[in-house]
This record gives sequence, C-alpha cells and structure tokens, in this order.
Amino acid sequence: MNSKASKVIKYVLSLLLAAALLYFAFRGIDWKEFWEGLRTTNWFYILLSLIAAVAALVFRAERWRLQLVILDKDITRSSIWHGSNIGNFLSLIIPGVGEFYRCGHVATKKAGYDRTFGTIILERAWDILAILVLLLLAVATNSTKLVPFMREEVFKPFASRFSFSLGWLILLVVLILIVCFWAIFHFEKKSSICGKCAEIIRGVLQGIKAFGKMRLKGVFLLYTAGIWTAYILMSYFTFLAVPGLDHLTFGDAVFISAVGNIASVIPTPGNLGAYHYLVGIAISTIYLGAAEILATPLLFATLSHGSHAVLLILLAIYSYIAVAIRKKSNS
Repeated sequence: MNSKASKVIKYVLSLLLAAALLYFAFRGIDWKEFWEGLRTTNWFYILLSLIAAVAALVFRAERWRLQLVILDKDITRSSIWHGSNIGNFLSLIIPGVGEFYRCGHVATKKAGYDRTFGTIILERAWDILAILVLLLLAVATNSTKLVPFMREEVFKPFASRFSFSLGWLILLVVLILIVCFWAIFHFEKKSSICGKCAEIIRGVLQGIKAFGKMRLKGVFLLYTAGIWTAYILMSYFTFLAVPGLDHLTFGDAVFISAVGNIASVIPTPGNLGAYHYLVGIAISTIYLGAAEILATPLLFATLSHGSHAVLLILLAIYSYIAVAIRKKSNS
C-alpha cells in the first residue's frame, strides 16, 4: 500500500470516528431545548471567549519564538504567527498535520526542519504537564464529584478494554522502541535510511535542548501560564454565555478545560465529535447530575468548539493572504 492510500484510509477512519462520537453525543437530545438555549445565548461572553482564544494563540506564538531564536535569531514574529495560524487550520482538517507545516514554514538554514520539530516536541511536553496540573487542581478542589467521574467514565472503560494486557502492551512498545533506536544508531553508517533517521533524532534532541540554553526560562513559564489561563477563561466565558450553566465557577472551568484538551488526543479532525462527547458527558454527569448528555452541555460544547474553529479559519485566511502578498512583493 502506497503512502497516499494509507493517508486517505487514516483520514477516512478519523472522519468515521468523529461521526460516531457526534452520533453518541447528539442522540436523544431535546432539540427544542437546544435551539431555545442557542436563541438566548449571551453573545457578548462568546466574544470575550474569542478574545481569550486570541490571547492564547499570541502567548503560544511568543513561547515558541523563545525557542526558535536560539536556533536562528533572524526568525521573525510574523513568520511564526502566520505559520502557526495556517498550521492550526490544517490541523482542523487532518489531525496533527499543522505541526509539520509550521515547522517547515519557519525553518531556515540555521534552524533546520528537524531542529524546529524538536521545539514542537518540547511544547507538547509542557502542554501535557499543564493538563495534568489542571486535572490535579480540579480534583483537589472538587474531589467528591470529579473522582467518581474519572473512575466511571475514563479509567473503568479503558481498564475493561485492555484488562491485564495493558502492562504487557506498554512493555512491548518500550522494547520495540529500544530495539529500533539501537538499530538506527548501530547501522547509521551502513544504511542510508538509518543514517537519515539518526540525523533526524539528533536534530530533534538539539531542538529539545534549546530549553536548557534558554536565558528567559521564567518568561517561557509565564507564557505557558498565560496560555492555560486563557484556555480556562474561554471555558468560563462560555459558561456565562449559556443559560443554565452561568452558575458554574472559574474552578469548574479549570476541569472542563483539562477535559477539552484530553479530547485533542483522540485523532478526529479538529477534535470534532471527541470534544462534544467528552465535554458534554462531563458537564451533564458532574454538574447537572444526569446519566446522559443533556442539551445545555452540548450547546456549550458546540458554541465553544464552533466559535474557536471559525476564529482559526479567519486567522488562517488572513495569514495566507499576508504570506502571499509578501512573497509577491519579494519576487
């Protein structure tokens, strides 16, 4: 099977997964209640949530810049901003592809593609850490509701699917990775493929080491805090916009932000379906005491996901036009 056919199959499967999750999220919904909630939505707070979303994107671009200027000080803010915007749009279509695009967009002779990709890995590592911190904070402040939810809706289904084989599966994956790394570096001088893989791995490691060389580590951490504060504000403002959820607090938004970002792990285009299902079931069961997804939490998920997607599309259009104009003027 060629690579093109493989990509098509993976994309079709991700679309089917998104469709299945959307079906499970929307089945049995009281549409009259859904449309009434939409009609009475406070759009001023939706606007505030979008302002918070733009702030998160700015903080993320500036945090990435701190790493990139170590590799090449001539990489500009505009290049980072436009590459990030177009990459975010591409990830709405095909999960994860935007990360590869934005690395290629900002890559230079000094900061090659593999080295810039290393900085992306570092960013994702910090994001995973931030999600774990948010979950711990949410559980610590509201353990009576959140612990049962995590046990019944997350850990129990996962454990029942893999049973006792999960540990062996993890061990097998680790062993395979160890063997692959050994083979790559052992045969790098005898095989062009292994040599190229070794070169890429070393470049990625150089990108990760950029954090160790960073003089402004405190600023990097502040940008990280700013990103996740903005994400939480996005959820909080959307709570205030939706009738029936405006009683929820900033602390509740902390947990929902973490749940929403966990949905990004599920490979669906732009988190479509995954976000609606996880966030909908979380709000319904934890905060409204229901056994299934209700119309109001689903309205929240639809507004939050949909408004953010529209924002990313508009920013991508702006950046695409700006990049095209710059290329035309340079030529």
